[in-house]
Amino acid sequence: MTFNGFSYGYFWYYVFMMKNKPRRRSSLKRRVSINKVAITSLLFFLLVGCNQEKVNVSTPNDEQVPVSGSIVVNDKEYEMRAGEYEWNGDDGAHITKTDSYSPKEVAKEFDDLTLEKDTKVKILLKNNPKLTVYQLNQNNQKEKITIKNNRIEVSSNSGYYLYEVSGKWPHGKATYLFDVNVK
Repeated sequence: MTFNGFSYGYFWYYVFMMKNKPRRRSSLKRRVSINKVAITSLLFFLLVGCNQEKVNVSTPNDEQVPVSGSIVVNDKEYEMRAGEYEWNGDDGAHITKTDSYSPKEVAKEFDDLTLEKDTKVKILLKNNPKLTVYQLNQNNQKEKITIKNNRIEVSSNSGYYLYEVSGKWPHGKATYLFDVNVK
């Protein structure tokens, strides 16, 4: 039986002969050959791995990324929670943390502050960035808040408020959160 000049008889003869072909190497020689390959491979990987130069990888730290910020209320300091940030290091490194985050979820990590209406809050961030502050109320309405000398006033209305502080530096930007119960 042939198909396009190919004989299936030769195919089956070849398969049968290769399957029943006597083995020429003894099992001891085969094991020695396999051991040589394994030892050579192991030595190669050890030599290559031990001769690698150390790679200088930039990792975020307080000098590169302003990941910490705080607020001062009535002479008491509280740390804000970092949201997302983006930073271009002096060494050319680009560091980002842009998880899609829910401000309310991040604010849960911050102990709610209970403050009187119109209390002044001072914002402390390293290297004096350009600040923008937004106030989110219980209905998720976002309102830009006026900043004077890195200070804001909390709402004059009672309720729960979440404040989102955005700092912008020449090398990057970062977002911080804190929440307040106004009484």
